[in-house]
Amino acid sequence: MLPSLLRLFRDVYRVTGRRLPLLVILTFLNALLDGAAVAALLPLLKAVGGTPGAGDDRVTQSINTALTWFGFPVTASAIAAFAIGLMAFGVIVFLAQAYLGAKLQTEYVAAWQRRLFAGYFGSEFGFFRERRAGDLISAGITEPVRLGGAFYQANLILSSVLFIGVQIAVALVIAPVVVAMLFGAGTFLFIVSVGLVRRGLVVGEEMTVVNADLQSDAGELVAGAKFVKATATEDRAVDRLSRTVMRLRDLTFSNAFDVQIVRAIFEYASGFVVILLLVAGPTLLAVDVGTVVVIVAMFIRLFPKVTGLRQCQQSISLVLPAFDAVTLMATEAEGRAERSLAAEGAERLGAGPASIALENVHVVIGERTILDGIDLTIKAGEFVVLTGPTGAGKTTLLDCMLGLRRIQSGMVRIDGQNLNTLAVADWRRGVGYLGQDPMLFHASIEDNLRWIRPDTTSEAIEKALRLASADFVYRLPDGLKTIVGDSGSRLSGGERQRIALARALLGEPRLLVLDEATSALDGATEASVVETIAKLKGRMTIVSITHRPALVAVADRMIEVQHGKVATAHATPQDTQVI
Repeated sequence: MLPSLLRLFRDVYRVTGRRLPLLVILTFLNALLDGAAVAALLPLLKAVGGTPGAGDDRVTQSINTALTWFGFPVTASAIAAFAIGLMAFGVIVFLAQAYLGAKLQTEYVAAWQRRLFAGYFGSEFGFFRERRAGDLISAGITEPVRLGGAFYQANLILSSVLFIGVQIAVALVIAPVVVAMLFGAGTFLFIVSVGLVRRGLVVGEEMTVVNADLQSDAGELVAGAKFVKATATEDRAVDRLSRTVMRLRDLTFSNAFDVQIVRAIFEYASGFVVILLLVAGPTLLAVDVGTVVVIVAMFIRLFPKVTGLRQCQQSISLVLPAFDAVTLMATEAEGRAERSLAAEGAERLGAGPASIALENVHVVIGERTILDGIDLTIKAGEFVVLTGPTGAGKTTLLDCMLGLRRIQSGMVRIDGQNLNTLAVADWRRGVGYLGQDPMLFHASIEDNLRWIRPDTTSEAIEKALRLASADFVYRLPDGLKTIVGDSGSRLSGGERQRIALARALLGEPRLLVLDEATSALDGATEASVVETIAKLKGRMTIVSITHRPALVAVADRMIEVQHGKVATAHATPQDTQVI
């Protein structure tokens, strides 16, 4: 566990910098003041009770010397005031330590969440294809929170270690024989409970996996609620989630009960040791009653810290695996970064409709060839329709044009320039994209329209809505301020599609990509949208995947894709010619 803790502290230092050593200093100072305040009880007891031999121990001598040096009389009142002053200062230091600890913990969690999400969306699109959404969400949300718990527990461990160290050091000055006996008892209890800590590490690793499974299953089933309800499979959905929930319950229970076992071992054993000390101290160890009382007071405060230290070890073993989980996910995402997203010195693109050329492009996924030597040229301002059976490679072809799919060989050119040499973000900012299932956020219609271009004007929004036959928005009770619901659930399929089309048309993109964009529209609305798209020919390049005759009829060319190869045609499919 110690190597993992050291790695954790190094990582916290990476995020928080010099504030972490400051937290350690405050923690040590808090422990020192606490120990000094308890130690001050010894001279106070002797001053109040007139105990024989008062002043013989080094603690009493040191406090008496300090009072004399500051010009105070060595009386019970002065010693009490000194102890109260130490405790008051200790409260201030404790609150400063608690504030800084909470601040660093929350900043650490937020820093990891930002890093993970930045890594996700800075990676190439293939990174998303290869992982479950639940794994990504769990690593980005749940695991950093658990990592924050690890930081909190590590901070408690540090506090406990320093507290115990200071208390033992002070107690050694007062009565070394008694301390040796207590230290031996504490060591024995630690050895007894070591197996529980090891079990906590195993449970923690398994909880990381189970949490990710629950996130993934819940996300899939909530997103597919319509399918579940329509097929009357609610029981199966609940059963699937319940199995994962029960696994998580068993793991959580196992760890929680182990913590209570540790607590029982230390608390009840410490009570036994305190009673033994009170009985045996004056008679067997020749220690005066005042010293025994102070030592007992110290160890009454000390044993909960020892118990807490063991519980912290138990708890941190549960959450430490989160550090490996987030580190692995961040490393994988950053290793798949699109290095050309902001490539320095990358060639810049111009304005106006884009020309696109694919030269002998091959795409292989696993052992399956998706695109097999594609040669295709789309002129600037041309409207091209892609058709073909499911799985023929149409979507992969579009992904290559957008730079979303890594090709094994060949080249994609935009305006005659190799896409790999371009600042890909600049290219994609000139793309208007509309898929079959449009992406709408749980926000207002206006917020959704401004997603790509936040600074777009109200006039531009109105024009885009009109072009997309989406001016129904202005007839809604809240107009542009209407909240669309999760994934646009408060709107019909056709309404979602038209709003998404309006968003795609904002800013007059260089390339408009339509992936089955009219599939959810009724005949009258489709005719209106198709008329709009036809008017855009020449103003922007348009590439559409569709099987709808209305769109095919207004296209400049239809390209049929079959088995990773292409054939081309004019607006009507019967004139098809192989290229």
